Amino acid sequence: MYIISFDIEEWFHIFHPTYENQPGLWDSLSSRVEKNTNWVLDFLNRHQLKATFFCMGWVAEKYPQLIKSIDQEGHEIAAHSYLHNKVKNLTPELFREDTKRVIEILESLTGNKLFTYRAPGFSMDKSTLWAFEILHEFGIENDSSFKSGLHMGFPGRIPKKPFLLKGNGYTIKEFPTRTFNFFGDHIIYSGSGYFRVFPYGFVKRLFQSSVYEMAYFHPRDFDNDIHHYFKNNPVLQLRYRIGTNQSKQKLAQLVNTFKFVTINQALNQVNWEQAPVLDLTNGKHH
Repeated sequence: MYIISFDIEEWFHIFHPTYENQPGLWDSLSSRVEKNTNWVLDFLNRHQLKATFFCMGWVAEKYPQLIKSIDQEGHEIAAHSYLHNKVKNLTPELFREDTKRVIEILESLTGNKLFTYRAPGFSMDKSTLWAFEILHEFGIENDSSFKSGLHMGFPGRIPKKPFLLKGNGYTIKEFPTRTFNFFGDHIIYSGSGYFRVFPYGFVKRLFQSSVYEMAYFHPRDFDNDIHHYFKNNPVLQLRYRIGTNQSKQKLAQLVNTFKFVTINQALNQVNWEQAPVLDLTNGKHH
């Protein structure tokens, strides 16, 4: 089971002090999200694919027609926060406010109930278990905010396949992003800059060796001009130049080799009765 997803955010929605949590600055920066997301939509249409789109509320508010286009083309709309702050940097009150805002915006644009969420930067860990209770309050039933193979504050490692998050009186289905073990360090390979950097053959072998993958991308991952926008920051320029000239071709190879589905489509492909459980009340696996 291979899932394909896209985080709909601007080129400057990155975790760097120059841009992070500065919506006042964002309004003055050149936008690339519409152009790049439209390329993604055209690509998916050409390959007859549907994907899960985790959309930022800030982007949805600024470009409502973009969200409507994604929805009208039959893709799954999911929430990716309003302001793209890491959950562990927020209080429960701020997280509730941010989550309420993004869900209300996306639901008003699509006319459909939202059921799926992804935290910015995969920033859920043992210190943010309270966030799942808030997600449950807003009707979220599926999440994709964990990296498999890591401890993330828990005694055991995050499972390498879909699992259940069990809270007080509720359950959320979790679709983690997979990692590979590199000398004890667990590294993502199925999306974003990692996908751009690693040779396609290496990624393909890892996909072939597993029965579950969560591929995730950003519109900027396929923009070969994006590095020009990180003015006066050669490190960021290099970071966002590496691999962008080959990323479109690599994505085409990936979707031509493996059969991808949305999270919504994947729900029925998992035997949830046999799935691992992470108890949110005590942080233990069983």
